[in-house]
Amino acid sequence: MKLSRAALLLSTLVFIGALIWVAVTASDQVPAHFDGSGQVDRMESKLSFLLTMGGIGFAMIGLFASIGRWLPKVPASMVNLPSRTMHEYWTAAENRPELNRKMAEDLDWVGAATALLFAWITGVAGATTGDSVSVWVLAVPTALYLLAILGYVVFVVKGGRYRVPKD
Repeated sequence: MKLSRAALLLSTLVFIGALIWVAVTASDQVPAHFDGSGQVDRMESKLSFLLTMGGIGFAMIGLFASIGRWLPKVPASMVNLPSRTMHEYWTAAENRPELNRKMAEDLDWVGAATALLFAWITGVAGATTGDSVSVWVLAVPTALYLLAILGYVVFVVKGGRYRVPKD
């Protein structure tokens, strides 16, 4: 099993664990939304919260997990790469399978990070007993997630992952 796929599987299990933990330990009403200062501004029933978070989380994880299956069916004209040279090289018939593999692995990693962020948010909501949480409890993990994704995008755009081999 590829490391990226194992990471996606493991992070999915962490997300499932967070949902189960909330189902078992949270009160009947769970914070469903926090404002920018960490104040709870919407409560939901535990069932509604779990169905919403689980539904959104599993839809996202399912999308990331299935990309490897449907990416080969995407026409080359719809593949967006940072330069014309990269596009011509990676969408050529002989290189397309490697592009599909690399993109699927990349999106496995993004999916793993997304599942962990969802697990964290689920856990914070389930553990919140008052009317607010420290803004850092939500801001730091979200900022780290965004920085990691942005850093990886910059790496890809600069040609680090999809560098065209020189003859």
